[in-house]
Amino acid sequence: MATKSTVLALIAWFLLLRSPNGYAQERARIGYGAISIQSGLVWIAKDKGLFGKYGLSPEIIYIPGGSTNVQVLVSGNLDFSQLSGAPGAAANLSGADIVYIAAFLDKLNYQLVTRPEIKSTEQLKGKKLGVSRFASSADFGLRAMLKKLGLDPAREVSILQIGDEPARLAAVKSGNIDGTVMNAPFGIEAERQHLYILADSLKMGIPFFNTGILATRRFLDQNEAKTLNLLRAYLEAIKVFKTDKEYSLKAMAQFTRLNNLKALEEGYDYFKDVLPNVPYPSLEAMQAVVTQLAETNPKAKGVDARSYISDRHLKRLEDEGFVKRLWGK
Repeated sequence: MATKSTVLALIAWFLLLRSPNGYAQERARIGYGAISIQSGLVWIAKDKGLFGKYGLSPEIIYIPGGSTNVQVLVSGNLDFSQLSGAPGAAANLSGADIVYIAAFLDKLNYQLVTRPEIKSTEQLKGKKLGVSRFASSADFGLRAMLKKLGLDPAREVSILQIGDEPARLAAVKSGNIDGTVMNAPFGIEAERQHLYILADSLKMGIPFFNTGILATRRFLDQNEAKTLNLLRAYLEAIKVFKTDKEYSLKAMAQFTRLNNLKALEEGYDYFKDVLPNVPYPSLEAMQAVVTQLAETNPKAKGVDARSYISDRHLKRLEDEGFVKRLWGK
């Protein structure tokens, strides 16, 4: 028979495993593949204690490059990841079963950054351009922008795998490559780095499934409560981002390690205006990803992009009144 002290110890242990909101604490392994303003919601949710508020003990893991990130997710070493639509869609064509449950932006938001002497589309011909990895969002974005500019990515330029944004930026500055894509807006930072922005996908209006939340279908089916709690934390992080600029700028400076306040404000002001309160995954944006993949992968032809997204978790949170209570309206 348990002693009184044993019972009290068990009660204390149980209480430690619960958040202030009454949710039992549960580990959540969350990956992300890029360091950018739109990727920073995961940091706000952690820094503000929002994951803990909704019963999650987060393990946030940076894995550069979308395709590598997806491999770790499929292996079961991540529960969720935060990526654009291209890596997950490409993995599905190879037999994975990835589903996106949220999307923070449905337009391509890259800028094509080049060495200062390259100032025209014609000057790009024959040049070396860098992406993180093939089939990544950077790869998708670069190819989409080149086509919009009238260039054939397969014939008129060389596309090389370089690494994450800091690595690509360093490669441009050193002259190892002639250009790359950087998350927009990058104008102030490009000016500081003495680089040239040749094209801006924001102005081109290219549909694209940008940074969102994904998991395997099997995981989602087996972890309904954890998934809902993760989305509760993200939805509250969105509210914090959109209503507390001072805090958000400080958090983004810490997350991106960017000390240029003007550049941070430039990014914040843009993203705040396009970030939805409830980030439903866009079918049109995912279809744009699948359509481009079909140009190089026959398996993508005829794929219904609807099978790569699911809005049921966000709809449930809206239906139960969580969003209304969060925003007080």
